[in-house]
Amino acid sequence: MARPDDSGLLRHGTLMVVGTFAGAVCNAGFHMVAGRLLPETAYGALVAMLGIILAFSQPALALQNTLAHRIALLRRTGDAASVPACFRRWLPWPVFLLIPLVPAVAWLFRAPLGAFWHVDPALPVLALALLVPTLGMSLFSGLWQGMQAFAWLAFAPQAWGVVRLALGTALMLLGLRTAAAPLLAQGAGVLLVLLLGLLYLLRLSPSQSQKSQSSQESHSHSASSLRYLLFSCLSLIGYGLLMNFDTALAKHLFPADTAGLFAKAATIARTAVFLPVPIAAALFPKVATDGTLPPDTARLLRRALLYAGLLVTAAAAACLLLPRLPWYILYGPCPADAAPLAHSLVRTLALAMSPLALVYLLLNFEMAQNRFRRPLLLLPCAALYLLLSFLLRSRLGPHAIPASLLAVSLLALLLLSPRRRP
Repeated sequence: MARPDDSGLLRHGTLMVVGTFAGAVCNAGFHMVAGRLLPETAYGALVAMLGIILAFSQPALALQNTLAHRIALLRRTGDAASVPACFRRWLPWPVFLLIPLVPAVAWLFRAPLGAFWHVDPALPVLALALLVPTLGMSLFSGLWQGMQAFAWLAFAPQAWGVVRLALGTALMLLGLRTAAAPLLAQGAGVLLVLLLGLLYLLRLSPSQSQKSQSSQESHSHSASSLRYLLFSCLSLIGYGLLMNFDTALAKHLFPADTAGLFAKAATIARTAVFLPVPIAAALFPKVATDGTLPPDTARLLRRALLYAGLLVTAAAAACLLLPRLPWYILYGPCPADAAPLAHSLVRTLALAMSPLALVYLLLNFEMAQNRFRRPLLLLPCAALYLLLSFLLRSRLGPHAIPASLLAVSLLALLLLSPRRRP
């Protein structure tokens, strides 16, 4: 009997971690450059805008998961010929729904958005406009994930980080020392990922489209796919706020210099702690089901949790024991008067974010099983996180955010933990 890694989980999970690590290196290099070249207030504004993009692009993962779930089931039932047609039906979503909508709404509310985050009103408009191509990027990630094309999934999406680093550095060195320059560079990187996705789509055999029974598949699964999309979107909104909204909260709640310091600490903690998150992408198509559990589901989940747990424990321990080292590597020496707060924030944020890496794995497992009762509880968890941050800010200062996040992330981990063998 095939046993050790017949599913390929460890091999594919490791491939995803390596790809994500490459992206993390580019991300660290980008923040190393931006943190040194941009003024403190501009860097704080940049990281706040990136936090908005990350938080509100999480629902785009709902499209990725919906598409990956559908494609994984098609492949499992021997109907891979329907994959190209299935993908084409989802492709118009970002084009026809969000390209005109998101920038228009952001422009209409640019003044209150700018006032809320204490930034130039053009920055929130630019940040929210980047959500549209990011959504398209998630579609191609869903195609790669469902097809279990893990080499493409691991490395192609990292192209935006390479472009952001190279182009963003060039723009800032040329004298564009504002948050807008690196945001524009990120947009160029996302467009490159979209081109790579189109290249992969063209590689699929044209004959598959002709043999596909796409019309029948479309009618029989459209309702279930829309339900899946809605529930996964709501679940990921809750997770996105927990995972990425800390810097945007700090930008609103605290002075610009404190928010800039917080942004640097949060970047260090997030880069380290969320390194094992891609293991969830490797697990998802292997346990995707339309009601019948695949063989060895429980074993796969335990193996993924152990693998992710070891990685996140090592990363968090490094931040707790040596907060000065990553700060020095990314941003240079920390000013003596700011060092105690800065290093304390690195420790507390790393500790607070650690449970969320496992929450993400459990969230993806539930969504792959087409179960949403517990994932939807992440929405009230996110609301509680925001409420606690506002209530505790006068008592704890900048530590109100990591304290609130730690309490709520542990609650979320408890809520999503398996009650019985899946």
